Amino acid sequence: MLNSSSANWLRSALALFGLAGLLALAGCGGGSGAPNNPYEPPPPIPAPLLLLPSPLTMYAGIPATLTISGGVSPYKVFSSDPAVLPVPSTVAGAAGTNTVNAANATANSTSGTTLALSAKNVSTITPVNVTVQDAAGTVSLPATVNVNPAPLSPSLVTITANENPACPTVENSICSGGSGTAFVKVTGAGGGGVPNRQVKFDVVQGTFTILTTNPAQPQASTLTVVSDANGDAVVALFVPADTPTQVGILRVTDLASGNQITANFTVLQVTTGGQVLSVLPQGNTTVTGPSTGVCSTGVTVTNYIFGGTPPYQVATNFPGAVALFGIPVQRSGDGFNTVTNGTCFINLTYVITDATGRTIPGGAYPTVTNEPGTAPPAPPPPGPLVATPGAIAKNNCAPSNTFQFVVTGGTAPYSVVVGNTTSSTSPSTSPQTGLTSGQAVTVSGISSPATTLINVFDSQVPPASTSVTIDCSGSIPPPPASFTVAPASFTYTPNSCVSTTSNFVITGGTPPYNAFFSSARPGAIISPSSIAFSGGGFNVTGLTDGVGLTNITVTDAGTPPLLQVVTIGCPVAPTPQPLVISPPLYDYTMSTCVATTSNFVITGGTAPYTVFFSTPRPGAVITPPVVGAAGLGFSVTGLTDGVATTNISIQDTSSPPLLQIVSINCP
Repeated sequence: MLNSSSANWLRSALALFGLAGLLALAGCGGGSGAPNNPYEPPPPIPAPLLLLPSPLTMYAGIPATLTISGGVSPYKVFSSDPAVLPVPSTVAGAAGTNTVNAANATANSTSGTTLALSAKNVSTITPVNVTVQDAAGTVSLPATVNVNPAPLSPSLVTITANENPACPTVENSICSGGSGTAFVKVTGAGGGGVPNRQVKFDVVQGTFTILTTNPAQPQASTLTVVSDANGDAVVALFVPADTPTQVGILRVTDLASGNQITANFTVLQVTTGGQVLSVLPQGNTTVTGPSTGVCSTGVTVTNYIFGGTPPYQVATNFPGAVALFGIPVQRSGDGFNTVTNGTCFINLTYVITDATGRTIPGGAYPTVTNEPGTAPPAPPPPGPLVATPGAIAKNNCAPSNTFQFVVTGGTAPYSVVVGNTTSSTSPSTSPQTGLTSGQAVTVSGISSPATTLINVFDSQVPPASTSVTIDCSGSIPPPPASFTVAPASFTYTPNSCVSTTSNFVITGGTPPYNAFFSSARPGAIISPSSIAFSGGGFNVTGLTDGVGLTNITVTDAGTPPLLQVVTIGCPVAPTPQPLVISPPLYDYTMSTCVATTSNFVITGGTAPYTVFFSTPRPGAVITPPVVGAAGLGFSVTGLTDGVATTNISIQDTSSPPLLQIVSINCP
């Protein structure tokens, strides 16, 4: 039998279950098969697909990034020169990729998707175009990446010991208790030296220091110097006495670009007495690669160690360029193996020490060179022919809509043809023949509803083939209203643009719209630059006089986008002509001034003009005292005989004003 508290609990639970059932029915449209809310907004429209910044300057071997925004993730990435700038084939989009809600035309902005880049080394500045294609088939405008040569190269680093009679060192080695120099050349486009670049040297590994010119700190583990007129940067190195044999590593950084390399050298301990330690064979062993530009992989070079006190340790000055086997060498007369891994190098040397720290004397080391071959490389077999994407779908297709895919693999050049279609209009492809790997193919002329098959063939015999299916559902969308921007132009009078606001209104097309200057106008502003709806507008301020014609481009969101260009004219005021008054002089005979009228005509300068006596002439009159336009004149009456010369001044309104003086003689 339930007590009262248990009964109350059961009633509460049953009430909660009932409420949950009512909520479930409400979530299903009341449980009666009612349709979903007809007032829900349509799905969001992707924001424009952008790849920024463009142009981008980067250095070979130094990471850089581009940002993908808009479109529909995931994205496919393409490089116009993968040998210089390889890119990942696919990039996943950031959460919340930019979209525009068609119901209220507001944008949801995110930081976009980062595309990491790392370029191969080049000899000159090499421009590469990078494009992205989103999941809807839209291809971005290319971003231009200017790949600059790496300023620093490991092959341009040299470490040389100063002369030491007690230790005849070899290249890239310094004896304990001795000193040497580290030299690096900073290069630019074409391999020329770059002066006045800050270069930082750092001790990474080994017992050695960098010598400075600072009396308070004569030795340091890091030092920054400036390259000379030839692009050379040099520091002095010092190894303390009794330092054991080891590998020293020096890092060199070009501070302007961030380019960083490391240089290895051998610290040789100066030893005396004991059995002579040696290695055979001596001299250089050269290994040649299988083809042009390719160095060997898996080739073994064997050397044998004698004397000293076994076991022996072996290291190289290019540790990443080869693999060493049989180390440590346990007995005198036994050998070790050096195996190449495809890295090219010249004069790889060894650091060989016995159990007491004794090293092989300088100049008695063997060296190995792994150089490229000279035979032409065998052509690789073609990969599978692939069209990306292989399937494209869109609702409400119109003939003006375009679809794009790219072809890779197989044997270029490729050709494309329309296989079959149920479209009421005729699909077309561009280009149709001569396609290169990675080149985009554009398809247009398809009307909904329709299924269209595009066949792709390569140049093999017999040709390989693949296909792309374009599925257009729904119906043909109505054409957008006529796209206009009013007024089409503003033309201002000279010297009036500085304080002027030019207002424009956009109608028709497909909102939202973007407005931007067709060419840069520093200081000028378009506000707003993004217009959300038809009938909205923007204004232009900040233009300066004398820029001539300014073009503003306005695009809509249609596919393909519609475009209008409006103009603003800000002419320069014409240069005023010289101020001329004719005649410049009246010279009367005696006793004729009283009844005489002297007439003058003004040309040039800037009207209106002010006319006045240079010195007062009581009773004399200038008519009119202000002349309103060039080509008109004034007259002077009321002069009296015996005043000798009367000067009349004429001044225009240019800045600064021009002034002329005419004279009347009354003897």
